[in-house]
Amino acid sequence: MSKVVSAQEALAGLHDGMQVATGGWLFTGQPMALVREVIRKGTKNLRLVPAPGSIAPDMLIGAGSVTDVSCVFISFEQFGLAPNFRRAAEAGAIKIREMDGPGIAGGLRAGACDLPYMLVPDLCTDLPRVNPESYRPVPHVPGERRMLSVPTIQPDFVLLHGQQADELGNVQFHGGSFFDALLAQAGKRVVVSVDRIVDTATIRKNSRLTKLPAAFVHAVVEAPYGAHPSSSAAGYELDEKHIREYLKASGDTANFAAYLERYVRRCKSDKDYLDLVGKEQLASLNVSAAA
Repeated sequence: MSKVVSAQEALAGLHDGMQVATGGWLFTGQPMALVREVIRKGTKNLRLVPAPGSIAPDMLIGAGSVTDVSCVFISFEQFGLAPNFRRAAEAGAIKIREMDGPGIAGGLRAGACDLPYMLVPDLCTDLPRVNPESYRPVPHVPGERRMLSVPTIQPDFVLLHGQQADELGNVQFHGGSFFDALLAQAGKRVVVSVDRIVDTATIRKNSRLTKLPAAFVHAVVEAPYGAHPSSSAAGYELDEKHIREYLKASGDTANFAAYLERYVRRCKSDKDYLDLVGKEQLASLNVSAAA
């Protein structure tokens, strides 16, 4: 049975207050087509668990979709801090659970194994002090390694972006998959946007690229340039021009609201968004063109 659906159909079961995880890494593979659809849908009070990312979590926070964030970091790297995340944090508009990589990975492993918690090494950081809800010291005897328990993370929805998939839901990555496979294993419902749908024979020819077998995927959304303005491995590069436009608009809430109105809310689908970006600009990002 085909798992290829529209973004609206894929997110139909997403409701206020759910825990949502986003995959990718910084400016690579951000599930932007899905994030924009979440904002169009108007879902609120989401509890966000982003893999170390940039514009995807920042946009959700800026749109007022999020009330709770458990994260390692949200950053625009060479472009500076994540503006909407920072503004919400400084205003106390969102609750932030500061975590590290082992903590997030440990919670996801517990979720994948359907366990209440997972043990991670105590790296002697301040995390048990600043986030006692997520890091609890484990009793030990002298000479034993100090350990911490972190609670399970089982997101209600996991939003990911891959390069290609077949209609059965086998998803392939042409670059790194980062936390995406672990997120998929832990999530209750996994939705993946891909730049293209291919036949199963193509998937089988390069089976080593299949990082998400169909068993872990509930819905696939065909979304050309679905990671834009972030990059998609072996497909298209980061759109620095659009990132700078986003950051300029994020300088204050009024300008950011105008950005969302133009690029998200007025667009009935992501095709309308891509039309606004422009064919020439998108073509200039293609890896073949960049090379």
